[in-house]
Amino acid sequence: MDIIIDYERVELKVRECMNIASQYFSTTLRTPSFNFKQKGRAAGTAYLQKNEIRLNSYMYAQSPDEFIESVIPHEVAHIVVYQIYGSEVSPHGREWKAIMERLFGVPAARTHNFKLPPRKEGYEYRCACSVHEFTAHRHSRARKGTEYMCRKCRTTLKYTGTIKKRQAEEV
Repeated sequence: MDIIIDYERVELKVRECMNIASQYFSTTLRTPSFNFKQKGRAAGTAYLQKNEIRLNSYMYAQSPDEFIESVIPHEVAHIVVYQIYGSEVSPHGREWKAIMERLFGVPAARTHNFKLPPRKEGYEYRCACSVHEFTAHRHSRARKGTEYMCRKCRTTLKYTGTIKKRQAEEV
């Protein structure tokens, strides 16, 4: 799937949010850089010390308008909270919530409703009572020696050798 990203529009929204916050707090805030390197279940992630926002192109492509109007303010609010209050406040605490709702006029939602990208594959493991599906990450750990136990029957999970293809998910 070819994804066309309107970088200019994304940058305008980042700058707009930062300008609103700078005016409100009467200080010059450093505008974060952004890229579309975010993968997996997160729509975006704010890297506070790097002053960088990573965005998920798969989710952006589903609804660019909704993504720009909700995800960009969400991640920028994290950057603003860090620059104003430091790292001692809760990531989705009252400071973040106030910036989202009062400054940016966006509901302070912690989660998104975008479809998740398909996981490449699932790895089948068995115990005495059932079948378990591992992610690629957990399977890799198991292959390197980490042992996993079933919570029900308390037996060690063993890899069956079966790999399953997965479909896209909705949250």
